[in-house]
Amino acid sequence: MRIAIFHNRYLQRGGEDTAVDGEAELLEKGGHRVERCLVENRDALARPLSALRTALRARRNPHSASLVATLLRAGPVDVAHVHNFFPVLSPSLHEALSSRGVPVVQTLHNYRLLCANGNLLREGRACEECLTRGPWHAVRYGCYRGSRLQTAVWAEVVAHHRARGTWLRCVDRFAALSEFARRKFIAAGLPGERIEVANQSLEDPGEPAPPGEGAIYVGRLSREKGVDLLIDAWREAIGTPLAIAGTGAEEGALRERARGVPRVRFLGALSHDAVLRELRAAAFAVVPSRCYENAPFAAVEALASARPVVAWRGGSLADVIEEGRSGLLFDALDPRSISATCRRLANDRQLVQRLGAGARERYLERHAPDVVLAQRERLYAAVIEERRRGGSRGAVPAPA
Repeated sequence: MRIAIFHNRYLQRGGEDTAVDGEAELLEKGGHRVERCLVENRDALARPLSALRTALRARRNPHSASLVATLLRAGPVDVAHVHNFFPVLSPSLHEALSSRGVPVVQTLHNYRLLCANGNLLREGRACEECLTRGPWHAVRYGCYRGSRLQTAVWAEVVAHHRARGTWLRCVDRFAALSEFARRKFIAAGLPGERIEVANQSLEDPGEPAPPGEGAIYVGRLSREKGVDLLIDAWREAIGTPLAIAGTGAEEGALRERARGVPRVRFLGALSHDAVLRELRAAAFAVVPSRCYENAPFAAVEALASARPVVAWRGGSLADVIEEGRSGLLFDALDPRSISATCRRLANDRQLVQRLGAGARERYLERHAPDVVLAQRERLYAAVIEERRRGGSRGAVPAPA
């Protein structure tokens, strides 16, 4: 197949950018021809005038139609797979592709079709106000980057394209990264028969090492990630080391918070290979996020490395791991609940080994490259066949 991948890269590279690159490589190794159609936020937001122009074009950017036309002049495309389209590519990309007869798959890496900040989170707590009441409610809170003006841009884009039915007219299939996320989008009005759970792929890091010592957190150091809760949990004298890998806006405050907390060390930003080495040195991984998350890459890396994952029961990670088989879930977003759950692993080597073996099995069943490649090929074949038969997408009502 000739597959076009569209993605608006982020200012700060994160898991989504890594996942998109990995998926393109996976498809190429599977024998497909992949066209990478990538744009950068850095260019669009570098100067005030550039940022203003980007905001004005967030609803409809004529560059997207030109990009599609250029792509198709070089030959037909079997399927287009869209990842992040905000703010540069805009939903006019979906319209341009669909109008030219190209089947469109949209991966739902986050909740941005429903929420300005993409996390369904406000003031450190889960928030579904825009899911139930519409996008304009986010403006009064400044949910996008703390700015009411920038949030208004997002709200206008979402409201406009919901009213036009853009997602339902122009997207053949949505790919959610967890069953939890799929349920949220169905609750917001997207048709369930159009949303598939599409697991993230990760190159096999190889034969796992025996469990190491202590816990590890891998990810951005920002408030929604809950690292402050994790540090406070370690005040409860868990008795095992905690390594924190990553950087971000909260790093200074978190280092100060950890002062005097026994056996906590910060590793800074690490390469993928370095992360895998640190996972091999640990006994288990912790994902203490306040937000729902959406099958984060860090959890998949832990599963691949045969490391049990500890996470909150209330979000998507309850789908990613299987409690009692590949990890443990804590009930409440508070240090005591996290501490009690982590202490079970810190004090039971046999439990770590059993859950670690289950974590590796979970990876091989759901995230190994051959499994995910076959899943993507089935998805693409289905939307291509539906287009060939002239399947209609316009009869489904737009989300409220």
